[in-house]
Amino acid sequence: MSMATILRTKHFLVLFPQSNYGLQCHHPRQLTSKVHRYQVLDALVTLFSRANISADVRVVGGWLFRQLLPHGEDEFTAFHLKLLKDSHKDCSEKLLEESGGCWCDLLLPIVREAWKNCKKAIEASSPPKGSKSIISPLDSCLFGGDSSIAIAERIYEMVKGFVLQHQVILFCLGETFTDQPPIYSPVDLPVNKRATAAGFDGSVPKPGLEVNLVDAIPCRIAFERGKERHFSFLALSNGTSGWILLLEELPQQRGIVRVTAPLAGSDPRTDEKHVKWLHLNIRPSTVPFLDPEKFKGKTKKYLVDGRWTLAFRDEQSCKAAEAMVIEEMKLQQDAVREQLKALLELNMPENGLQHPQLSQETSSDDGS
Repeated sequence: MSMATILRTKHFLVLFPQSNYGLQCHHPRQLTSKVHRYQVLDALVTLFSRANISADVRVVGGWLFRQLLPHGEDEFTAFHLKLLKDSHKDCSEKLLEESGGCWCDLLLPIVREAWKNCKKAIEASSPPKGSKSIISPLDSCLFGGDSSIAIAERIYEMVKGFVLQHQVILFCLGETFTDQPPIYSPVDLPVNKRATAAGFDGSVPKPGLEVNLVDAIPCRIAFERGKERHFSFLALSNGTSGWILLLEELPQQRGIVRVTAPLAGSDPRTDEKHVKWLHLNIRPSTVPFLDPEKFKGKTKKYLVDGRWTLAFRDEQSCKAAEAMVIEEMKLQQDAVREQLKALLELNMPENGLQHPQLSQETSSDDGS
């Protein structure tokens, strides 16, 4: 790496106010190339160890890190590794928390999408361009609001930060990262007795699908004022997926799916004054950044959260429906955590670094 490239990197880093990030730049004539490399690596590690850094900035930092490290492995110290390890532990805990959140069913697809995009960006021949937030701290209001879509955007930002940090650490350890993150489906999913009893085959339940009404609970709901409808209520999970189903009753204890909604984020709760009423939050089934074609040309009404209020025959039936949702949500969340294990269990050496792939890289411009 030439001195000019190092200095351009330092120019990028000095754009960040020292009071916010603790980064500083010295005049190039005062220091050797080796010291410059140390300063830049030190600043980049500090950048990746900060919590209030946008993913846009981390992407550029990741690209710079990948350019610099092959020429500055001697300047990368055990202290730098500890900073990255500690910060990565915090990021891992935040990711694990989302396995119990309202988008747990899409957490793995979000990780895969972030992995693909971040890998492409930091392996590119030139640095990412066009980010408006590149010299600004992460604006806490950028993804404001308490809607499920706003929460999904914040999760995506957090996941991108986690993924970039993970990929940088892999690079520091001299390891290559694959096209897909280390997320592996379990060989044998636990048998879901409720899904088996319903005759559910594991595919996404769509309107028109027939199932058994073994555990379904009769209820009433009005999607329009004055137009109450009778259904049988059923909650089902299958691995990391899960659904709330409203079934139209058929003869011989069979039912046909009429309405579906995501299980994740439903947050079941019995009404305080009407013990036969069950409230459910209903979020969109997906998000635009994962399925842009689905939302192309559609209005924002498709992204609005809803709420169902289901009326059951008695308090016992209402409690049974609430318990059913909670039980299936737990199975779903456990499946997400299980598949995240390999990604979260990143083994790093306590002291020092091994750079088997870096030892053959070309030396720095001045040999220092």
